[in-house]
Amino acid sequence: MMFTLNNKKPLIIAVVAVVTFALFLSPTLAVNDVMAKEKKNKGNDADQDIDQGQSSRQNAQCVSGEDVIASCNNLSFQDQDNEGNNAAGQQNGGDNKKGKGNDGEQEIEQDQDNKQNSQCVAGGSIAASCNNLSFQDQDNEGNNAAGQQNGGDNKKGKGNNGEQEIEQDQDNKQNAQCVSGEDAIVSCNDLSFQEQVNSGNNALGQD
Repeated sequence: MMFTLNNKKPLIIAVVAVVTFALFLSPTLAVNDVMAKEKKNKGNDADQDIDQGQSSRQNAQCVSGEDVIASCNNLSFQDQDNEGNNAAGQQNGGDNKKGKGNDGEQEIEQDQDNKQNSQCVAGGSIAASCNNLSFQDQDNEGNNAAGQQNGGDNKKGKGNNGEQEIEQDQDNKQNAQCVSGEDAIVSCNDLSFQEQVNSGNNALGQD
């Protein structure tokens, strides 16, 4: 037995040496793998939004066997004022082999929506009733400003991509109905005021 064990000693020592070398080498391989992944630059991606939204729904109905006076009127005021700015700077989005480049989106949006419905039914007269009145105002002084640099320096860089938008939208729908056994005076009128003012700018620099 002693003779057999001594013959196997060189083999055991060789196996231990190989395992030890593998354990020593594995952290180095892991580090190299991380470094290889870092070469795939995912680029820069920026999304900036300033959104203002207003919505109004109004319904009115008056039914009377006699007169309907100064009743069932819908009144809506909507006002939006923006002085905020979007500013973004992107650099070196495609320095390495598979850089995705610089991608930026900037938007300033103002939206107003109004719907009004009124109905008056009277056996007598209808006066100053079932009128729909809407005021909508939008004012923007905000700016979009972006700078992009080095979006695709090397082999597969995707370059620079920038989108900028300033949007103002107003929507108004009004319906009025008057049914009277006698007179209908200053009633069932639809009146809408809409105003939009934009002083904002879009500025984009790419290199």
